[in-house]
Amino acid sequence: MLKIALFTNAFSFCLPPSEAEKWTWSEKMAEYISSLGFNSVEISVKRHMDLEKVFSGDADKVRNIARRYDLEIVALASHYNHLDTDLDKRKLYNEKFLKAIEAAALLDVPVVVTFSGSPYPFNYFYPYPESNIDKIEEAWNEFKEVWNPLVDYARQHSVKIAIEPHFGQLVFNTQTINRMFKEVSDKTLGLNFDPSHIVWQLMDPIEIIERLGDRIYHTHIKDVEFINEKLRENGILAIGKWASSERSWRFRIPGKGVIEWHRLLNKLFSKGYRGALSFEHEDPLASLEEGSKNTVTFIKKVLQEIGFNL
Repeated sequence: MLKIALFTNAFSFCLPPSEAEKWTWSEKMAEYISSLGFNSVEISVKRHMDLEKVFSGDADKVRNIARRYDLEIVALASHYNHLDTDLDKRKLYNEKFLKAIEAAALLDVPVVVTFSGSPYPFNYFYPYPESNIDKIEEAWNEFKEVWNPLVDYARQHSVKIAIEPHFGQLVFNTQTINRMFKEVSDKTLGLNFDPSHIVWQLMDPIEIIERLGDRIYHTHIKDVEFINEKLRENGILAIGKWASSERSWRFRIPGKGVIEWHRLLNKLFSKGYRGALSFEHEDPLASLEEGSKNTVTFIKKVLQEIGFNL
């Protein structure tokens, strides 16, 4: 059965903080996710799972909650700045990430999702002045030093790592993805493919699937809407609240933006992908329930239309 998952960060994004903090991985959360039409879940270990309880005897409880509501835990999400310039923070973040790998192994979860991290603000990637090139090379040296041991640890635990290319991180486009795989060649390391972060940077997500489809270990489904008038005025780096009329683009639920989902999913599956499609809800115009239900309906319709048997 194809796995259509909800990424639990939706609770943090869609709900007021006072309400969001009430939600953790529990019977209540699992029942609600199932009622929305999902058959799987991607759990944020930073927000929704107490790893110390998992290690001290709650692993069976975590799995049983999922089974009771016919959900499969397809990924743990553990996003940190693995290359933080504060070395004490870097050490702490990477120790927490190792714990997420251990938890995934204990829970029989195949993949842990994260960012590459970056030791520098993103202005270092601006192509002028060229003097920044040396700083970026230093960042890649740090990446190699940090990530090779993390990947070794994941391989020893039979868990894959899926790095999400993302603006503001060292890995954010095809060029930097290729560099990442050059620096860390172990195939334990792969991608969390989120086409929305590709599209708003004006790249074609099909190109990444075509070139790197065998290294896609997890997929987020999220769309992008451009407001063309504001795009002409302000370009893609417009600021402001997500729902602001001043923004030139914003994330939307699948089907409400510009991504060609029939083409994208057909290409993804043609490359052999059989992992989860995990809905990351960051649409400022849709509630948690509305956005989730509409996404499940839309994705199932697309899959049927491209000939995928559900």
